[in-house]
Amino acid sequence: MNVYWFEVGVAGPVTGDDAETLAVGLSAAGGIDATVQAGERGGIVMFSREADDAVQAITSAIADVEAAGMAVTGVTEDLVVTEEIAQRAKVTTASVRYWMSGERGPGGFPEPVVKRPRASLYSWAKVSAWLSAAKLGEVDHLAAETARACALIDAALTVRRGLRELPKHDRPLVARLVA
Repeated sequence: MNVYWFEVGVAGPVTGDDAETLAVGLSAAGGIDATVQAGERGGIVMFSREADDAVQAITSAIADVEAAGMAVTGVTEDLVVTEEIAQRAKVTTASVRYWMSGERGPGGFPEPVVKRPRASLYSWAKVSAWLSAAKLGEVDHLAAETARACALIDAALTVRRGLRELPKHDRPLVARLVA
């Protein structure tokens, strides 16, 4: 079994009771592998889920969150800041900054998923793939699997929400496209 890291987005409001219900359910299933960061406007549930593959990890986590009464809005891969990239790749932060600027390495370091003035967020899956291709640092091959599964499942969640909003006579037409 492998451990997969990802986040499940939830709609608000999310109460302490919701988080407690999730904790009770996870505990009964064998252990708490999630942290809830949410409030009136919703938030995220961060998972480190053990499973045979990323799809099983993510879909079981979504089932657990929904069983706790929370409304799932999406799923995202593991996003990291520069310092965490350095820690995971087992290199210095300066090395990572040189790669990002193109001063060292082959160039083409992945662009941030969320650009911020002080701490941009990067896809660990894309960074891992870049590290592997460049033969630099250490690589997390499970991250790429997780990213692919997150993209697919997030799209499926979007379709599921959209189907609920369609007139009943149009639902089978769209359902056939994704079946």
